[in-house]
Amino acid sequence: MTNDSGEWFLQVQYDLGTAESLVSAGRYPPAIFFSHLALEKALKALYIEKFNDNPEKTHSLVYLVELLELELPQHYLDSLFVINRIGVTGRYPHNLEEVLEQYTKAKTQKIISETKEILTWLMQKSSKR
Repeated sequence: MTNDSGEWFLQVQYDLGTAESLVSAGRYPPAIFFSHLALEKALKALYIEKFNDNPEKTHSLVYLVELLELELPQHYLDSLFVINRIGVTGRYPHNLEEVLEQYTKAKTQKIISETKEILTWLMQKSSKR
């Protein structure tokens, strides 16, 4: 694992692009997973900058925000809680038919839009961006 926050932020953009490509392909649950992954990497990049150390091994966006003592605007925090909860759908097996019914194109596009807004806010907190 690299402790170069710049590399983490490069991968954030790559993962966000992957999420957008998956939406175009109609693959909504994995698009949500990659949205979660992009946010996780951005938070871990900020962790590296703040603590000059490798980030903790966690997938919890909420926990990372708490570790970083970030004061996200409430609407970003609300979105982050949702993305944190549903991001697990791509990480662990669930009933695929139920997941496909639940995560429509519109819902997934909304999640990606919210992810982009949060990422913009997080990148502005970076000392190296």
